[in-house]
Amino acid sequence: MSALRSATAVLPSVRLNSRACNILGQAARQISSSLLIQKDDSKNIGNTTIFVQDGTNIQELPSIVQIINGEFLMTSNGKTQAGKRIEGLGLEIPQVSKSLFKNINFEEEQEMILGFMRCQRVQEVFKLLETCPEEEVTPAVALNVIRRIFELENQKGHRTQSVNQYPDEAPVTFTRIALMKRLVEIVCASPDPQVVVDALRSMSRDSYHGDKNSYVKKLCTEAIILVTEGRLRVDQVCEVAKAFYNLGEIGSQNVEKVWVGITDKAEDMKPSDLCNVMNILPLVTQSRSALYNVVERRMGIIWYKLKAEDVIRILHILVQLKITSVRMLSTLSRWTNLNIHMLTEGNLRWIVYSFMYLNYIDHTMQKALTRFMKAKKSNIKDPSLVSVIMDYSVKTRFRSPEILEIAAQYFVRKADVLTVPQISSMFKPFGLLYYEPKNAHDLFLTLEELLEDKFVQFPSNTMIDMLLSCVYLKRYPVNFVKKVFNPYFFDKIHSLESGEIRLTRTKLKVFDRAMTLECPSYNGPMLPRDRSAKSFWRDARVIRGVNLIQSILIEIAGNAERITPSAILPNFPGTEMYVVDCVLDMTGKFSLHLQQKKYALLLHLPEHYTVDGEHLVGPQMMRTRHLQLAGFKVVSLSLDKLNKLRMYPDALKGYINEEMLKVSH
Repeated sequence: MSALRSATAVLPSVRLNSRACNILGQAARQISSSLLIQKDDSKNIGNTTIFVQDGTNIQELPSIVQIINGEFLMTSNGKTQAGKRIEGLGLEIPQVSKSLFKNINFEEEQEMILGFMRCQRVQEVFKLLETCPEEEVTPAVALNVIRRIFELENQKGHRTQSVNQYPDEAPVTFTRIALMKRLVEIVCASPDPQVVVDALRSMSRDSYHGDKNSYVKKLCTEAIILVTEGRLRVDQVCEVAKAFYNLGEIGSQNVEKVWVGITDKAEDMKPSDLCNVMNILPLVTQSRSALYNVVERRMGIIWYKLKAEDVIRILHILVQLKITSVRMLSTLSRWTNLNIHMLTEGNLRWIVYSFMYLNYIDHTMQKALTRFMKAKKSNIKDPSLVSVIMDYSVKTRFRSPEILEIAAQYFVRKADVLTVPQISSMFKPFGLLYYEPKNAHDLFLTLEELLEDKFVQFPSNTMIDMLLSCVYLKRYPVNFVKKVFNPYFFDKIHSLESGEIRLTRTKLKVFDRAMTLECPSYNGPMLPRDRSAKSFWRDARVIRGVNLIQSILIEIAGNAERITPSAILPNFPGTEMYVVDCVLDMTGKFSLHLQQKKYALLLHLPEHYTVDGEHLVGPQMMRTRHLQLAGFKVVSLSLDKLNKLRMYPDALKGYINEEMLKVSH
């Protein structure tokens, strides 16, 4: 403890919530400055780190200590430790005010500012400063003088590519540095913290290439002390953080320390404060988690007060930082459901897009979108909103009959104004989610007309996805076969990026095989058989699932030779989709000659189902059909259900037997 009494720390207590601890201890126990104190020559402060406990989480965060009279003097909620000790006597150690301008005449101050604004050259500003009485240069005047100097220096006629902006006026250069230091000292003496904040923000406009570190560091030090002492509002702290970041290397070392001025005011934060704090999250790394937790907790209390603009700003930061916190997103989902009918179409589009990017969906969001679509139906003016909702449905596997029915009607009615991306976004969900709407005839007729008219406008990979969506629903686009299997279309495929080329070619092989198996009028296959040796990526969850039920399958089949895991089928495209998870041959060892007593066991992952877990998605339904056409009895097993029954062998065996009996007849 003796080593820790060599300095004075100015640190506010961090009240994270009613259950969270304040900064560990009340004095030197919280500070690791005994390990490292880096002194700042411009003012007696040093850098340190402290441990902050937030529930069960403990973080080491950067902070500062102020060195005063050789001993630690903690401040908490505006009161010193010494003041707390004598508080019972009704006394408190008074803090020295830095205000040197008690009798300021507002009109005279404004006249002074206007005088400096009339100056057209930097030298005129310097000369006017030399003639002004020092007591008349108030902090507000000093701030405006600094701004005017930067404005004049940034004018096109004044700028120069030289390192020194005053190459022939060395005395003027010296005068500038001295005057800037003095102006910054006057600003730092202001009783109004906003003056310091505004001055710090103005420093990012300083284009001077000479020695400016001295006065910039002075201003940064004053700002971080104001933050640490809790003298700034949350919005002011956020402005200071942005100003630090914009100053580059000079101010970046202080950005991580602004958390102190925010966490202590967490209970008083308004909706606008939440947005301001979220906006500075990309600027910090070490303290990002602490600041985010503050916003998350506070939002859980005042979420209903948020405006649409606030929610969009918050979601924008979540997307930018790829933060997928369920607690935060569920709160925003509740807000969306509450305000769904007051949102503009543009606002709702951005909200849905953000949820889609973050891959988040819950029952509340499903309910909100269903309500909106049922209320608006075909009256939605912006087709891109419907496109985003349908893209969101595909991404989250949200199969809502109400939304899909309304989207099908919208697609038919608005077909003339839809762009190529909108056509793709609105149609593909029907096949991918395996849902055929009531107006299916009109839907596919409209699609055929659009594809016929805009075929060349579609990217090759998008076109194949569209045609596969038709096949998923047992609708076969025979009229477009010749347009797909021709050299021009193949050239379009090979104009894609390398990774996309391989994927598109695989999808084309799947389309060719699907049409050959299912469409009698298809004169295929159009592509040669792929005889190259291939290795397939296998999901480890499926492999573990096969191992889990292998003993039960041996018991059912009679011996291990009748079981073939990860069976690769002949005459099928070389893709993981056509790898059978496990083949159970009741007649003997698995062979290439398929017979009716062979079972194809498919272990379906959660992503093979819609979000409610009740329906298989379109590609898996087509996979099942193709295996049936190849002679297999297809047994679909839910991997989640297998894992739930793993501790109950009898129930697990009964589940497998039950599913096999369903396809035995």
